[in-house]
Amino acid sequence: MRKLLCLFLLCLGACAEQQQADVNLFFTSDIEGVFWSRPEPLYGNEEIGGLAVLKSFLDKQTTPFVLLDGGNWFSQTPEGNLTKGDYFNNVSSSLPYSGRLFTEKDLVYGWGSLSHIIKGSSAPFILSNVALSSGKIPAGVRSWLMEDVQGIKIGIFGLVPQKSLRGKQRLGGLKISDEIEAARHSVALLKEKGAQVIVLLSALGASNEQDALTDAVLAEEVSGIDVIISSNLGREGAESHQIGKTLIVYPGSKLDSVAQVGLFLNKNKELTKVKFQDIVLYRRDFGMDSYVAELTEEVRRTARNQMDRPVGKLEEVLTGNLEGESSLGNWAADCLRKWAKTDVAIVNADSLRKDMPAGTVTQYDLYQLYPYADHVTLLTMKGDSLLNALEEGLNTTGHFAQISGLQVRYSSSALPGKRIVGAWVKGNPISLKNTYRVAVTDYMLSGGAGHDGFIDSLEFKNTQVEMRTVLRLCLAGKNTEKAHILNRWRAVK
Repeated sequence: MRKLLCLFLLCLGACAEQQQADVNLFFTSDIEGVFWSRPEPLYGNEEIGGLAVLKSFLDKQTTPFVLLDGGNWFSQTPEGNLTKGDYFNNVSSSLPYSGRLFTEKDLVYGWGSLSHIIKGSSAPFILSNVALSSGKIPAGVRSWLMEDVQGIKIGIFGLVPQKSLRGKQRLGGLKISDEIEAARHSVALLKEKGAQVIVLLSALGASNEQDALTDAVLAEEVSGIDVIISSNLGREGAESHQIGKTLIVYPGSKLDSVAQVGLFLNKNKELTKVKFQDIVLYRRDFGMDSYVAELTEEVRRTARNQMDRPVGKLEEVLTGNLEGESSLGNWAADCLRKWAKTDVAIVNADSLRKDMPAGTVTQYDLYQLYPYADHVTLLTMKGDSLLNALEEGLNTTGHFAQISGLQVRYSSSALPGKRIVGAWVKGNPISLKNTYRVAVTDYMLSGGAGHDGFIDSLEFKNTQVEMRTVLRLCLAGKNTEKAHILNRWRAVK
């Protein structure tokens, strides 16, 4: 009986062991300058995210792991942009990153600025298709990396898209070679050196452009890659899918969570399974590393000191609403329509991240209100396309369309696609055949937050002017700005 019990316990132990990965890959990407813990509306205002919580989470791990970063680490906040991304070298130095990548967005200040960050990074940048014009590998860069984790060899290489150089200034000293050719060469090299698992850090991402080289296309063209971890997407939620034997992981953005890919190997150290999950970094679950938190707060304090310049005043409090019309959303949409001189303006509710108190508004307040580098885009739309875009917006959760120049009556109980009862532009019913000038952000035009209908436009033009700049101009030169009335959207039975 005792022997049977022992065998049963051994079986339980073996079964439990099979459920635990041999090695975990942890991955951050598209931090976009949001590197601190904060209450998040999409998570019930729980405090989540940030490098200090990530450090505490990693300290609690019992399974061996490799930590990687995919770039786009500063683009959306003053804390990130004022340091040109250099904050990451300082704040993340106590985290065990093994390798990093840069993306197209990290090139905005030129190669001189980026090369300074690469040289100062505690972890090497893994760039398999990037070199100087002279052909030399830049300082701080490695073409590949082999991580030996308890006898398991994990080969890692990284790719940046060639299109990253298009239209950019101050990048004359940089050369990016063909991605597929570099991938084939890297896979062959890593296998020759004994890699049992091959991982690609990719800034190719996904694209709606016809014939664009994406992670999925690369996986079909190049065999032998076990995991592609993608960045340069800025997605709110993590996703994954399989192409042949290659798992492609698209992590979320703004360090709300950390991506985990579990690697399972047999006794011969052959990869048998990969498993992905996205782990939300709840502070209540993992705590916060005090040293990293201090470094984070110092960066933020310095940024606030530089951004305290007043830009205007608000006479009344402006409050937002993710699921409906709001005074904050109406004000932002009015500012956009006035600046763009269009018939209609539409703003995504979730892009407005902070209620605005009455009184003086500073440049820093505007960054907190609208922390994204979205550009204003001008559209010409037929009336039926505009109505379809508004209908699709009603199907989203947490991204209610904030409108200006429009009045809409809708039935929430009607079937999707038939919820709008009536819509008017400047007091006149929308004509299906008429054309209307519409202002949105490039994020909404690209289908961000479920607003897919705006792509069905006759014409569109990206002004390259940031939405935050439009809001600043709206406040500039005025003593006060009043809250704007509601009932632009009205629910009917």
